[in-house]
Amino acid sequence: MRGRFKYVVLLFIICIFTAFFLSSSFFQIKYLVVNGNNNVTREEIIKLSSIYYGENIFRINKRNSMKSIFQNPYVKMIKINRVLPDKVVIDIIERGIMAYVPYVGSYLNIDEEGMILEINPAIKRTDLPLVKGLQFETFKVGEFLNVKNEEQFLTTTQLIKVIKNAGMLNLVSEIDISDLSNIRLIIKEGIKANLGSADNMDYKINFARSVIEDVMKQNLKGTIEMSHNGNPVFKQEQ
Repeated sequence: MRGRFKYVVLLFIICIFTAFFLSSSFFQIKYLVVNGNNNVTREEIIKLSSIYYGENIFRINKRNSMKSIFQNPYVKMIKINRVLPDKVVIDIIERGIMAYVPYVGSYLNIDEEGMILEINPAIKRTDLPLVKGLQFETFKVGEFLNVKNEEQFLTTTQLIKVIKNAGMLNLVSEIDISDLSNIRLIIKEGIKANLGSADNMDYKINFARSVIEDVMKQNLKGTIEMSHNGNPVFKQEQ
């Protein structure tokens, strides 16, 4: 009997404290902090989260807020933290535009994983490459590009990542992926690179970068040939 009475008292105390936490103005949200956003505005993140000033900090549903924020294709990762008594911090990691894919007079903006971030009638940034040769019929912003040839898609994303890691995104103006046995790059300043297949892509891109730096210093134009089994060579235009 005593044990049951203690249980009832404990339950009553828990209910009292729960009611206090959920109704007290002490826990009303006064601060909403958004970190890590560059392409998405703070206002849009807060609107999507459905977290409002004055709302009780314990009543927010973090799972629903995160699910809603993910509706924006630029958002890659989210973390929402309560900072008692009155602050909510939303940390996000964004996707970034890494390349453009032409589509019926417009351009799909994609990240390094092939996620379509948006579509625009013109290229926003001239320091990112244009990817040619991908075959697809339909697409949806916020989803990965549905390329007919999966190997072609995987090679494209791999190549974008390698070029990015080599610090060459601003040097490459065009990637031609139409022939997987002869992938071609057009570099700014009139330089081309025939990479051959996707084998040893890290080596090929880093080698190409070293050649490009030397060639650009000498104001030369030509083609870096790496599509054969021998040593890479630079063929200067006459």
